[in-house]
Amino acid sequence: MKRTLFKTGMLLALTAALFTAGCSKPDNEPFESITTSIRVTEKGQSDDLAEKWIIAANSNNNGLGDVRIEVENEMVWNLIEVNREYFVAYQGSKQKGYVLGQIEQVEE
Repeated sequence: MKRTLFKTGMLLALTAALFTAGCSKPDNEPFESITTSIRVTEKGQSDDLAEKWIIAANSNNNGLGDVRIEVENEMVWNLIEVNREYFVAYQGSKQKGYVLGQIEQVEE
């Protein structure tokens, strides 16, 4: 009986520790997931072509302003056109930057 209680207690403690570690952020930085309509105003890439990004204006005009979004997939970046409207989902923070998750062209 004591052994079963001990095992149950250890299992609960381990589960609580894993849950706490998985839900905490080491730097306590806020993480945002944003879904909105944007108009791409600019495209850019680093000198070594390793990083690619877009600068976009929020079409909904809800105070987000212009945002720089890193595009990890080069083929996706190649298909994005300046002055076109897109529906996007991106994640990240103002401090560390945003990364494009999904993008879909809006029919104009």
